[in-house]
Amino acid sequence: MKRAGCHAFPANCAVKAWHPNWARHMEVGIGVFMPPEQWAHAIAASVAPVVIISASALLCLALYNRLAAIISRMRAVQRERLEVQERIESLSSREIDHGASVRLTCILESLAEQTAGIRRRGRLIRNSLLCLMVAIGSLVLCSLVNGLTIFVPIFAPVGAALFVLGLLMLLCGVIFAAVELHLALAPAEFETDLVSELTGTGSSDLAHAAARRRSDTDGEM
Repeated sequence: MKRAGCHAFPANCAVKAWHPNWARHMEVGIGVFMPPEQWAHAIAASVAPVVIISASALLCLALYNRLAAIISRMRAVQRERLEVQERIESLSSREIDHGASVRLTCILESLAEQTAGIRRRGRLIRNSLLCLMVAIGSLVLCSLVNGLTIFVPIFAPVGAALFVLGLLMLLCGVIFAAVELHLALAPAEFETDLVSELTGTGSSDLAHAAARRRSDTDGEM
């Protein structure tokens, strides 16, 4: 049985002219037949970025939990700000004369500053998650394109570009997370300094008090 010529199937002839290696896999009127080893190569090429996808997914899980904790902390601070504001409004003239109003105002200002810091940290975590999501999407597309390169080798540069894009987005996500981690202790340190100032005990006083407690404990023993 003779095969049909290019006049019967011009699309097949155009594909053969564009990529001659397809000629040995093509049956006119039926489609492309791949040898079994070609399927193995396609699957292997698609699985290559999976390790980085798994690492990005683990980072997303950790950062989602961190973002949830930041949101909970922000809501708690807002409730505390409302409570302090209500206490300021309900102060009597005698309490105002004793300086309670000044103290509560300092606490309210510190809570406002903490709110700004928590919002900044939340934005950093959000940006990190967005970068990681883009990285995962790029690497998934890279896996698909790597499998398609077995059929259409011209897609190889596209797969490489997607892989590089995924790595760059992963790096950006890690950088955002590192910056947020660097700022994580700032609200706690500010609150500690404020409490020390309001109670009249600085860091040196606290150290002396701790040393005095240790000496008293040793003397009792």
